[in-house]
Amino acid sequence: MKKTLLLWALIFSAFTLHAQKLHIDGKVSDSEKKPIENATVYLLKEKDSSIINYTATNREGKFSLKLDEMKEPSILTIDAEKRASFSKKFEKIDQSLSLGELELEKKSIVNAIDEVKITASPVKIKKDTIEFNASAIKVRPDSKIEELLKQIPGVEISNEGKITVNGKEVDQIMINGKPFFDKDGKIALQNLPADIIKNIQFTTTKTKEEELSGKAAKSQNATINFNIDEKKNKGLITRLTLGYGSDKRYEGSGLASYFKGNTKVSILASSNNINSQGFSRDEVFDSMGNGRNAWMMQGGSVSTVGNVTYYNQAGNTKGIQRSTLIGVNYNDKLGKDADLESLSLIHSDSNLETRSKVSRSTLLPDYTLQTYSENSGENESKQYNFDVSAKVKLDSLTSIYFSPRFSRSTGFNINNALSSTLRDNKLLNESSSYSKSDTENTSFNPYVYFSRKFRKKGRSISASMNSIISESNRDNLNQSKNTFYQDTGNTTDNRDQLAKNRNQSNTFNFNAGYTEPVSDSATVSFEVKYQTRSSRDLRNVNDFDNATGQYSKYNQLLSNNMNQRVNQISPELTFQMQKKKVNFWASMNLDISEMKVNSIYNGQQYDLQKNFVLPEYNVNLYYQLSEGKTLSVYNYSNFTIPTAEQLTPYKDESNPLVTYTGNPNLKNTWTNNLYLYFNNYNKVKDLSYYFNLGFTYKNNDIINFSTYDDSGKQIVTYDNISGNKNFNAGGGFSKVFKWKNNKLVINPRFNMTYAYNNGFINGQSFISNSYSLNPGLNFTYEIKDKMTIKPSYRLGYNFSNYTNYSVDKINTANQSLKLELTNYLFKGNLVFGNDFEYNTNSNIAPGFKKDFYFWNTSLGYSFYKKQFTAKVKVYDVLNQNQSVRRMITDSYFEDREDLILKRYIMFSISMKLNKFAGKK
Repeated sequence: MKKTLLLWALIFSAFTLHAQKLHIDGKVSDSEKKPIENATVYLLKEKDSSIINYTATNREGKFSLKLDEMKEPSILTIDAEKRASFSKKFEKIDQSLSLGELELEKKSIVNAIDEVKITASPVKIKKDTIEFNASAIKVRPDSKIEELLKQIPGVEISNEGKITVNGKEVDQIMINGKPFFDKDGKIALQNLPADIIKNIQFTTTKTKEEELSGKAAKSQNATINFNIDEKKNKGLITRLTLGYGSDKRYEGSGLASYFKGNTKVSILASSNNINSQGFSRDEVFDSMGNGRNAWMMQGGSVSTVGNVTYYNQAGNTKGIQRSTLIGVNYNDKLGKDADLESLSLIHSDSNLETRSKVSRSTLLPDYTLQTYSENSGENESKQYNFDVSAKVKLDSLTSIYFSPRFSRSTGFNINNALSSTLRDNKLLNESSSYSKSDTENTSFNPYVYFSRKFRKKGRSISASMNSIISESNRDNLNQSKNTFYQDTGNTTDNRDQLAKNRNQSNTFNFNAGYTEPVSDSATVSFEVKYQTRSSRDLRNVNDFDNATGQYSKYNQLLSNNMNQRVNQISPELTFQMQKKKVNFWASMNLDISEMKVNSIYNGQQYDLQKNFVLPEYNVNLYYQLSEGKTLSVYNYSNFTIPTAEQLTPYKDESNPLVTYTGNPNLKNTWTNNLYLYFNNYNKVKDLSYYFNLGFTYKNNDIINFSTYDDSGKQIVTYDNISGNKNFNAGGGFSKVFKWKNNKLVINPRFNMTYAYNNGFINGQSFISNSYSLNPGLNFTYEIKDKMTIKPSYRLGYNFSNYTNYSVDKINTANQSLKLELTNYLFKGNLVFGNDFEYNTNSNIAPGFKKDFYFWNTSLGYSFYKKQFTAKVKVYDVLNQNQSVRRMITDSYFEDREDLILKRYIMFSISMKLNKFAGKK
C-alpha cells in the first residue's frame, strides 16, 4: 500500500512540474459596472489562432488565466453573450499581468485584428445540457465521430458498445437532432467523419411526448446530439474503402451523404469478414492508425451486470463473422409545418461461425458438480428494416407525430454440442447433440402522438396510440444422445425430433393526459394509460418414424399450446416544478391488471386467472449547484408480475438435462431503486470529475428453486424470496495540463458493485455476498502534430463469500495494461500506429491460458491532398489473441474460451471526397 501511495505521489508531483507559472488577471463588467459572469477568456497564438489556454469569469466577473512564458505574439480575447468582444495583443508575455476592470459594451464596435480567428467556447453548460466544441477535441486524422466521444471526460464506451456519460447510459444518438438510420446511433458513430461536427451535446433523454409537449425529461438515460457545422451542412461526403489480406480476409465499404440545409440523404454499403460490427468502423485498424477500434471489437473487458461479474479477455465478438449491409436514410423539411425526421431502409446479411469450450463448477451445499462442454456452430441471418418518423404542426399550438416501423428477418442456426458432468471425478451424465433451426420473424409497430398546447402557458392535452404486431416461426431439428449414470442403473434419453414453433403477439396502447399549471413554474398532470396484450404460443413436436422415414410421430409430452391476455389500466398523477436551477417531479400511479391464461401441456389443460392492483411511485430531483456543477437524485418503485410460464404448473421437459415446473403461488416482485449522479466541470481549472451511486432492493424476488438428482440432472421450479439487494458506485476524474505544444490528460476511474443474494440451491437456503472492484487509470500525452501516447491500466477484482455452500469463497482478478502510440510524419501524411496490450487472469481452470500479449500495427500514407490513403495493417501481430473469461454467479462459476479472429495482414486503399458549399 505504501508503495502504491508513493507512486501516486510521484505521478502528481510530475504533473505539478508542468503547471503554468504566469497568469493574467482581470475583471469583466458592463457599462453600468455590473460584473459579467461566465464570460469566456482566451489567449490565442497570433500566427495560427491556436488556443494557448482559456478560462471563464466567476460571479464577480473576475478571471485568472494561467500560462507559461510566451516569446511570440499572442491575442487575449474576451467573449460574452450579447456583448461586443474585447481583444488585446501582446508581443510577448514574460511576467504576470493585471488588466484591471474591462468593460464590454452592448453595441460598441471593436476593431478586429487581422487574421485572428475567434474560437468558440470549448464547453458550455445550460441546466441539464452540456455542450462540447468539437474543434477543441484532438483526434487522429480521418477519425469517426466515435473518437470524439472517447476524448470527452466522463464518457465511457464498453467493449459491448454501451456508452455511458457520467454513469448514465446513452440510449439515443442524434445528428442535428434527428436519427441517422437508427436511434442507437451505431451507424453514425462508426461512419460520419469527425471533421464535419461543430459541437456535441449531452442531455437527458426525452420521450417524443415530452419533446412535443415541452415537459421536462423523466428518463434516467442520456442522449447525445452531434451538430454539423453550418458551413459544412451544404455539400457531399463520400467515403470508399477496399481491402484484401491474408487468409482471404477482406473489407469493403462505401458512404455517400448529401447535406443541404434541412435535407440529408445518405447511402451506405459494406461487406467484410473481419468482425466489423454492422457498417465499417473504418474497420479493424483505421488507415490513419485508428487501432482502438480493433481492440474495442476484440479486446478484453471487466463488466458487472447485477450480481454477475464477467471477466473478458479479447472476446467481445465471439466467433468469426462475415457481414454485409446496405441502407438509405432521408431527412427533410416537407413544407413549412411538416418535418420528416427519418425515412430509412436497411438490409443486412451476416454469417457467424462459433466454437467454444466451457468448464463450469456448480456450487451445491454438500458438494460441487463439474461440467465440461464443447460447442461449435454456424448462424446466418438476413434482415430488412423500414422506419419512418415525421412531425406535422397543424397550427402553432397543435402537433401530430407518427412513426410506423416494419421489420422482417430470416435465418438458420446449426449447433453441435458435447457435455459431461462429474461429481468427485465420477461421471454422472454425458450428452451429445446436433440441432438445426430455421426462423422467420415479422413485426409491425405503428405509433401516433397528438399534442395540443393552450394560450395559458403550461396547459396542454395529449393522446397517443401504439401497437406492436409480430409473428415468429421456428422449425427446430434436435438429435441428441443423453446418458445418465445412477447407482440403480444407467438410463438414456435419446431424441430425434422436429419441433415447429409459432408465436403470435399483439399489443395495443392508448394514453390520454391533461396538464394544468398551478404556478409560473409548476404543473400538475393527470394521465390514463390503457394496454392490452395477447399472445399465442404453439409448439408441435414430432419424433422420427423409422417406418415412414418421416418426422410423423406426434410427441404429446413435449408439445404445448398457450394463449394469454393481459388487460391493464393505469391512472397517473404527476407534479412537476421547473426553476432556473431546480427541476423536480414526482408521480404516483396505480396499475390495475387482469391476466387470463389458457394452456395445454401433455394433453392436460391449465387455466389461470389473476387480478392485480399495484401502486408505483417515482421521485426525481435535478439541481444545478453552480456553473458546471450538477446533482441528480432518482427514486422509483414498482411491481413486476410473474410471467405465465412461471405461474403455470406444467412440467417442461424439452431440455433433457433441465426440467422446469411453474408455481401458481408466486407473488409479485416489488423493486425499489435509488440513484444519485454528481457532475462537476470546472472550465477555469480545466478539470472535471463525477461520481454516481445506485441501490436496488427487491421484495418477493422470483428465483430459480433448483434441485439435482443422483445423475446430475437439474429440476427447476420458481419461488419468492425477499431481501436481495445491490449497491454500485463509480466515479472518474479528468485533468488537462498544457504547455507550449504539449498536452497531458490524466483520467483515473473507479467502479464497484456489492450484491447480497439469498436463495435456494438443491433444496437448501444459501447466502452470497459478492464484491466487484474495477479501478483504472488512463493517460494521454500529445506533442502537437507529431505524436500521441496513450498508456492505460485496468484491474478487475472480484470476490464472493458463501454460506451453506461447498466452498466458502471465490476470488479472481483480471489485469490489463495497454499502450497506444501514434506517430505523425511528413506533415501528417504518413501515420504509424501501434496498439499493445497485456492481459492476465488469475484462477482460470486448467486447460485455459491465463495471459497473452496483443499487438496491432498499421502504416497509412495519404496523398493527392489527403483524399486517398494507402494502408497496410497487421492485426494480432504475435498471433496470440484469445477469448478467455470467467463468469461468477450465485450458483456457479464458469471459465469459457471462444473462437476468435486471429492474425492477418490487410492491404487497402481509401478514398474520401468532401464538397461543402461548392468547395472541396
